[in-house]
Amino acid sequence: MLGASPWLALGLLGLLLAAAGRDPERRGWAAAALAALALFLGLRALPTLVAGERWIGDLWDWSGPLLGLAGVLLLASVLVRRGLLDWRDAGLTLAQARGALPTALGVSAATLALNYLMMSLSRFRLPGVPLETWLYQASIPGLVEETVFRGVLLALADRAVGPHRARWDVVGARIGWGGVLVTLAFVALHGLSPGVLLGVLPAALLYLWLRVRTGSLLLPIVVHNLWNLSVYAAHL
Repeated sequence: MLGASPWLALGLLGLLLAAAGRDPERRGWAAAALAALALFLGLRALPTLVAGERWIGDLWDWSGPLLGLAGVLLLASVLVRRGLLDWRDAGLTLAQARGALPTALGVSAATLALNYLMMSLSRFRLPGVPLETWLYQASIPGLVEETVFRGVLLALADRAVGPHRARWDVVGARIGWGGVLVTLAFVALHGLSPGVLLGVLPAALLYLWLRVRTGSLLLPIVVHNLWNLSVYAAHL
């Protein structure tokens, strides 16, 4: 997920400081968002600096994302203990917003089917997909990236922007500049080639919509992993 420079993602999220203006409380939230992203990126890259075999697995870096996730959750827990943040604010709840689930499930199913169809039209084919790849894609991307980006970072970014800034109603989800900046940072970390943008940006917008519409990370995590799995399945 570090295809593009992490500095670009940090710079995009740094726009939160401009959005916060001179309000010290909102600037504090913006600084917390930047610190969380920097902590995630630093811990995620840590295993790559250690010589030798991967800590977990042979084909994929399992330990880096999990370390990054642990660091961000630790930072969030400090804010929770101080009464500044609630875990539900970061979507860490199984409860779904009233009436949101039928629409969210329908949109998810339709989008996943469309993505699979479009991917299957490609002439590119994989000779086979190792078991570790299936296991990794079925667990780590959604768990880690949704919790960090659509979870903790989104909660911090929305507080940095403030409730008075413009928000748009997108099929029942009130999405503001905090969500936009977090999404742009997420996409930047995947790379900026046309192929990556076409593959990642629509998915990132879907995950953001699901998170805001349902109030929970449960569906974004599941759909994120299914999206990744569908890409591999379509190219077999």
